[in-house]
Amino acid sequence: MTLTTDQSAPAGRVTARTLGTLLEEHLRERYTAADRAELKERFDSDHLVPLRGFLSPELLDAFRAEAFGIMDGHGVQRDLVLKITDGTPRHMRTVGQPVIKEHGPLIDAFYFSAATKDFMSEVVGEEVFTCPYAGEHYVISRLDRSGDTHGWHWDDYTYGFILVLEAPEYRDGGFVQGVPHTSWDKENPDVYGALLNSRVHSYHMAAGDAYIVKTDTTMHRVHPIRGEARRTIVNMTWVSAEDLTVARTHETNDILFGGAGADPVSEK
Repeated sequence: MTLTTDQSAPAGRVTARTLGTLLEEHLRERYTAADRAELKERFDSDHLVPLRGFLSPELLDAFRAEAFGIMDGHGVQRDLVLKITDGTPRHMRTVGQPVIKEHGPLIDAFYFSAATKDFMSEVVGEEVFTCPYAGEHYVISRLDRSGDTHGWHWDDYTYGFILVLEAPEYRDGGFVQGVPHTSWDKENPDVYGALLNSRVHSYHMAAGDAYIVKTDTTMHRVHPIRGEARRTIVNMTWVSAEDLTVARTHETNDILFGGAGADPVSEK
């Protein structure tokens, strides 16, 4: 059931203060050393790896309560075609970082949790860091109309981490597709060239799953949904050490989610 207010308390014992410990305990039980090694191997190869059952039922309930309330109270419908990604569409409802910072203590705590950072660093094979541009820390998006999609695109920074809070059955679309080992030329984006010259990988995700993407070199999209299906996710950005030394622009984030302040590297 969808909540109608962003003031709902987190479910049960899950609070911003307890989140890190609860997440660490769950990840220790859910993913063995062998599981983590396999995830790293798959990420090295495909640059997108699903994390099945990343959220425990308790954590999933708490995140859904918070994120659904924020979306219902503050979501903005976006219907755009973006030239910077070769004319691909964005039909989605979004909430940007400033609103979530104010109304989403669990999402904020998750992003800055050592448990999140350590697990992600282990899977991608290098230390990750919080993004220097606050607008990319976390956003919420929802597809809930037939044809809604987050069309083909790349992202500005190296890593994306996505929590799936609800998703359709695959026959209703809403599954993730990725084209690894591609690149984004903002002056001359070439989506069709990437599709013709590379292999498309498709992944169905269920509520409570997550996935990590090397978003700067993996063209990716969410396949359009159809019928009465609905997909709601929290998308978060982490960066590599190299990202911290390179100026970035944030056109698509600012258009879709409203942005939040300046990137200190870009200002230099």
